[in-house]
Amino acid sequence: METTEILIRGDGTLIERRVHERILDVGQSVMEGLTEETRRGIRNVMNLPDWGVAHANVGVNDTLWSVAIDRISLDTKFRLIDGVLVPAFTAETDIEMPLVWPAPKEVRLVFAVQIACCYLAVKVEGNWLFAFDKEKRGYRLPLPNLHDDCLICTGNFDSHYGSCYEALLASLEQFRKSEWNSDLMRNLEQSQRFFRFRPTDETFEVLPIDAEDWTTLCNKVSTSILERVVI
Repeated sequence: METTEILIRGDGTLIERRVHERILDVGQSVMEGLTEETRRGIRNVMNLPDWGVAHANVGVNDTLWSVAIDRISLDTKFRLIDGVLVPAFTAETDIEMPLVWPAPKEVRLVFAVQIACCYLAVKVEGNWLFAFDKEKRGYRLPLPNLHDDCLICTGNFDSHYGSCYEALLASLEQFRKSEWNSDLMRNLEQSQRFFRFRPTDETFEVLPIDAEDWTTLCNKVSTSILERVVI
């Protein structure tokens, strides 16, 4: 199809423009290549028992799921320093116990799971743990078992499941029950200022983070995975 356009230039002259249009027969592989980086964020996709709502960032080849969590299970070794119980992670002489650290309101935690489709199943490509400040900037918590990009070292983990729902629950359960050791540990002192407990007669009181700005104890993160997180 051909169309003719008459245009007026800024100096008042007229020009004629002829446009020839035709429909291109684009194959599926070409379309996939053009839309490879196209992604769409979708909120409130599914509810996960005991965890909350999962949001999705859908791509052509995978989906990144984001779940806001409000606690971290610290199953590791602890030591008492000046009346404060802090994580020691692998010290042989310290006591091992499972303590739950509830995140303060200024620390927004997001557990992210990347899931890809494969034959008759879905596959977990990775799990990440991010912390966000009020400006939605992402940080790596002062914890071991976290890579620089906040990818979690999960150890032995079955990566194939029948559905995204099953994969998400399995990833979160693995995160909840895993023990923390000193692998990938950066700074133990920062971790001990971040996660603090005080023993009482019957339980353990969670103490505030020992810093005016909690982000000073963390490392800022900026990655392609972080950009896909739906908060």
